[in-house]
Amino acid sequence: MEDTNSLIEQRKAKLAALRARGIDPFQNKFTPTETCAEARDNYVEGREVSVAGRITAHRDMGKSMFIDVRDQSGRIQVYAQKNTLGDELFSIFQHLDLADFIGVKGTLFTTKTGEISVKITSFTILAKALRPPPAKWHGLEDTEIRYRQRYLDLIANPDVKEIFLKRSAIIHEIRNFFHERKYIEVETPVMQPIPGGAAAQPFVTKHNALGCEFYLRIALELYHKRLLVGGIDKLFEIGKNFRNEGLSRRHNPEFTMLEAYCAFGDYATMMETVESLITTVAQKVLGTLVIRKSMVDKLESLLSRLVMDLTLFHGDTPKDIKVSEALNHWEKLRRKTIEPSEVSEIAKAITTQLDEIEPLFPNRIRNDKNAKKSLSACRHELRVLSNPPDPIDLTPNWKRAKYKDLIREKAGADWFDISPAERRQRAHDLGAEIGKEYEDFEVTGAVFEKLIEPTLIQPTFVTHLPKELVPLAKLSPAGKTVEGFVQAVLYFPA
Repeated sequence: MEDTNSLIEQRKAKLAALRARGIDPFQNKFTPTETCAEARDNYVEGREVSVAGRITAHRDMGKSMFIDVRDQSGRIQVYAQKNTLGDELFSIFQHLDLADFIGVKGTLFTTKTGEISVKITSFTILAKALRPPPAKWHGLEDTEIRYRQRYLDLIANPDVKEIFLKRSAIIHEIRNFFHERKYIEVETPVMQPIPGGAAAQPFVTKHNALGCEFYLRIALELYHKRLLVGGIDKLFEIGKNFRNEGLSRRHNPEFTMLEAYCAFGDYATMMETVESLITTVAQKVLGTLVIRKSMVDKLESLLSRLVMDLTLFHGDTPKDIKVSEALNHWEKLRRKTIEPSEVSEIAKAITTQLDEIEPLFPNRIRNDKNAKKSLSACRHELRVLSNPPDPIDLTPNWKRAKYKDLIREKAGADWFDISPAERRQRAHDLGAEIGKEYEDFEVTGAVFEKLIEPTLIQPTFVTHLPKELVPLAKLSPAGKTVEGFVQAVLYFPA
């Protein structure tokens, strides 16, 4: 905290110095001619450009200085030279810090190392940052800070920003898909007098003018069906739902839901719609129907832990040359940009290095419980990284499977013939989490959710679900399952 306060005071002093020179460090406007990525992609030696963004790297070389400027599109290197700017402007430039916003004008050139850069002819300070960026500027790693202060996560982790941008593109393409099929986009009430359409605990609020309680909606369904009755034949909505229940990494009380309805169709119609929707959006946003899980984040996190552990075990300068070489190699890997295709081979190479250097660790390390636990965890992660999960193939036509058939494959062919008490015991033996209050259909549902769903890696339509799970769907002729409801399952392991 003292270090942070000291840095803040230094930045405030620079802010005061700029104002003393008559410079407003919070300018209202600067109009770039292009983004950083466009400047790099449309490189022509000597072409004049103006770009703006946040300073994410700062290298002082005396009479010259390099900084990295990053905007939403990416980064570009900027070169400031005292001879070009003059003494006064260069002195002002030296008041810049990491996380400041700046607009620069200059010409494109390539450095001796091949880096496309902008040679500054003028600049504008757009916003002076008074707080320093996270210590781990190239990757904020504290999970709690990342989730509680998303703006820091976005600043420090470009991959997180990419996810935000992709989500926006996905929503855009979903709307395009339905509009092209002549669906009408609707907005239905968020505050409702009766929470319906799902079995969930609602949030309660008070309508002062009417003097009564209202509920934040838990589902979109009922108002959509009323619109169908009213003559809107094809409709969809992308809207927020609220369920006052558990909170976890996979369950948020406030979440976005897409619902679409089409009159004069059946569950086969909606299966085609869902399959076409996902394949169309994936192709347009990702450019492929084969989705591979990126393991880069896990590898980068592992490298950070290995470097930290090795430094803790041996100090900054290990005596053994092989240990020192491994530490230097892992540190370089941690700082470079790792491509997804490289993860498996890098993990295998790290495993080989670890096998070579672990016998060289002092006895106090090899016999230490915490050290052994940490190394064991690292080895487990290396095995996972060395053998990444199979990709998800969205190529049509997707698999169809009946709910009961999947249950029988996992829990036994006689599952639906034995007594409820026997089902409960068998589910427990199989490893499903069964609550004491669970009804019989919920026991079967727990087997599906915990033991079957995670194995459905490839896209699968699960049909003929029990009527108890979806009470508002159309019943099959037999009356025990629903034929008007289909669950599309794609499961990506964590």
